[in-house]
Amino acid sequence: MQQVADVKPSSTLPVSETTFADLLRPLIDPGFRLALAMLHDAQAAEDAVQEASFIAWRKLGRMHDQGRLRPWFLGIVANKCRNARRNKWSAGVTLGVPDVLPVPSPEERTLRGADLRRAIARLDYDDRLVVVLYFYVDMPLDELAAVTRSSAGAARARLYRAINKLRPGVAIEEALR
Repeated sequence: MQQVADVKPSSTLPVSETTFADLLRPLIDPGFRLALAMLHDAQAAEDAVQEASFIAWRKLGRMHDQGRLRPWFLGIVANKCRNARRNKWSAGVTLGVPDVLPVPSPEERTLRGADLRRAIARLDYDDRLVVVLYFYVDMPLDELAAVTRSSAGAARARLYRAINKLRPGVAIEEALR
């Protein structure tokens, strides 16, 4: 720490890279520990300290109190960590789509389609009618109710039961949106 207090860069003269490195060297480890405690991620902490070092390099000539380099630099690190946490939150928001989407082969699609066709064929006529009209024809529930000569609530209930017969355990609410 003595090294930091002894070397005071002038605000009028540019600081050489060697002098800056000598000033910053004792502050890197405390900066990293601070960033690691705030971010809980070693790689993000290294990035924050690196970005803080770059900012310190650019703004060293504008520092008002040259003797307070340590709190000034750690303040920059803390601000970088705060920004990184904000960015981490927005980067962590996902749309629920996986990074890599599996592309089924034509054989897999055929097998899945055959399984689904067999399952639909096993339904009784009224259940099969509402499933086909709703999912294959994209008919809204009110029109589906008119075709089946029932109320919209009854058509929705029949569709709900038919989906349960097709695949037990499927999230029905998602299928009926």
